[in-house]
Formats: sequence, C-alpha cells, structure tokens
Amino acid sequence: MRLAFFAALVAAFLMADTALAWEAFTPRKTTAYVVEVEEGNLIAVASRWGKKSADYTISLYGIGMPTEDQPFGKEARQTLLSLLPRGERVIVSIVGEGAGVVHALVQAQGRSINNLLVDEGLAWVDRATCKAMLCRRWHIEEHSAIKDRRGIWSLNMTSPPWQWGGKTGTPAQAAPRGMQP
Repeated sequence: MRLAFFAALVAAFLMADTALAWEAFTPRKTTAYVVEVEEGNLIAVASRWGKKSADYTISLYGIGMPTEDQPFGKEARQTLLSLLPRGERVIVSIVGEGAGVVHALVQAQGRSINNLLVDEGLAWVDRATCKAMLCRRWHIEEHSAIKDRRGIWSLNMTSPPWQWGGKTGTPAQAAPRGMQP
C-alpha cells in the first residue's frame, strides 16, 4: 500500500507542470515584456509594455540552444520568436545574475518556455548549471526527445550539440550562447 502511494506521488510530481515545480525554487519573480529575441537562448525584456528599449537580458536558465549558424539554430530561433513575439508578457523567475545577464525561468501564456524548448528537441539541458529539482524532469524530457529523434537529436552525429561548430556541425571548442564552458 505504501509503495503504491509513493509510486503515485512520484508519478504526479513528474507529470506536474514545470511552472509549479519552480515555485519553491525561485524566490524572485517579476513580470516583463519581450523587446527582442536575441541569438541562442537570450531574450531582451522591458519592465513596461510598449517600451522600445530593453531593461535587461534574460538567459533561459538550465538550457542551451544552438546559435543560428549551427544545426537547428534557425528552427530554434523561429520557435522562440513564435512563442515570445515582441510585446509578449512573460513571468520571469530569476535564478541568478551574472555578466549583465539575468538567468531565469520564463513562462508565457501559462507555459514554461525553458521546458517546452527541451521537450521539442530545440534545446538541451545544461548539466553544468541546471541543478534544481525541476531539472530532473527536463532530463526525462530530453531523453524522450533523444529517443524520438526530435529537433537537434534527429541528426546522426557523434558529437553532442554543445560541441558543434559552424554550419557543418563538426566539433568545436566554443559553446553556444547561454552555455558555460
């Protein structure tokens, strides 16, 4: 009986919306409006709707995305642009700050953008920085994307995405934007 209850509890946790999972993880939340989707996982936002210039730049916490010159970079950017058009209201859960960039979880229209990109195979979990409980769910979703060969995982390559360089997809030293070496 206890085992069944525990198994049901674990299943409910894994199936819960990621937005709920980060509530206990991030103490600082704010609302912002998209000014521009930059390269990789960077988003320029303003604190007021209609403002033309950005107040700060957000790096999507815990994930890495290919740059436009890498395989699936254009697709990832297009998806991010469609999810976060100019003026879109987003809920920003700030995880940390550094080098003029705010590392955050971003939610738009009730959906976790970080989570959605991993699930679609357009981003991967950054194992060096993603240490929160919700990252476990992202690992499961990334594994599902790999298994189903979605997005970046559809390529038949021996090097992981964070080692790609140039348009050929060959291994390189430089990491995509948002990834830390």
